[in-house]
Amino acid sequence: MINVEVINQLLQNEWVVKIIWVIITLVAAKIAIKLFSPIVRKFDDMVDRVEWSEQKHKMVERVIKYGIWIAAILVILEILGLKGAIFTALAGMGVAGIAVGFAAKDTLSNFISGIFLYSDKMFNIGDTVEIDGKVGKVMDIHLRNTVIKGFDNKIMIIPNSKTASSLVINYSRLPTRRLSIPVGIAYEADLKKAEKLILDIIKKDPDFLDEPKPSVIVKGFGDFSVDLEARGWIKNKGFLDKKVRLTKEIKIAFDKNDIEIPYPKRVMISPKRPAGKRKK
Repeated sequence: MINVEVINQLLQNEWVVKIIWVIITLVAAKIAIKLFSPIVRKFDDMVDRVEWSEQKHKMVERVIKYGIWIAAILVILEILGLKGAIFTALAGMGVAGIAVGFAAKDTLSNFISGIFLYSDKMFNIGDTVEIDGKVGKVMDIHLRNTVIKGFDNKIMIIPNSKTASSLVINYSRLPTRRLSIPVGIAYEADLKKAEKLILDIIKKDPDFLDEPKPSVIVKGFGDFSVDLEARGWIKNKGFLDKKVRLTKEIKIAFDKNDIEIPYPKRVMISPKRPAGKRKK
């Protein structure tokens, strides 16, 4: 049986009541966060003029989540009677406050950069991008960092301040993309024949577009080879697979048609010993 008298005595204790209200506030915040997520998506479905990407959905949900937690913390501080004391302490921190500000500089910078990334729409979740030399698929965009999965299945977490200050290449933004493959042939090889072989391969491949037309250009003269570049336009999807396939087909065609792909060779020449001298 529950002892009502004990419960009444506990409820007379000011701190017990405060702890109960703290627990209620935390539970209410948790419930509010869970309720708001489907409401945001429902709003998008109900209003035709509102078309939000998955990225924007997550941004709104996170802003609401952080807002609810901040409100909950302020309510808890008010319940515990600490709100005024904490703000007074922060105002009087002086030098210590400046030190804390410097320590939080990077976090604040990442947070602000995250907001700019959302608003500028540099890339979306699912896009293939290159950020500061790192290539991969965007898995998530947080307010403080961006999560990218490399083609080797490694997860890279890049601070948003780094993303905002780096060169960003979005390979998924446009529906088509030029595929370029460097090819070297020997100086003795038939240049026109090599060009025709490459163009025939590209034109027969259904993944390559007729317009813009494919081409083979002479890039320059290397130490061992005439440097060519095969160019063709494709739809963005499956870029790497198409590049690997075309590279293999060019090599096979060159082998069948005696087009040499040169490479550096090292010849070891041993000096002859003078006549009459033998090793003892």
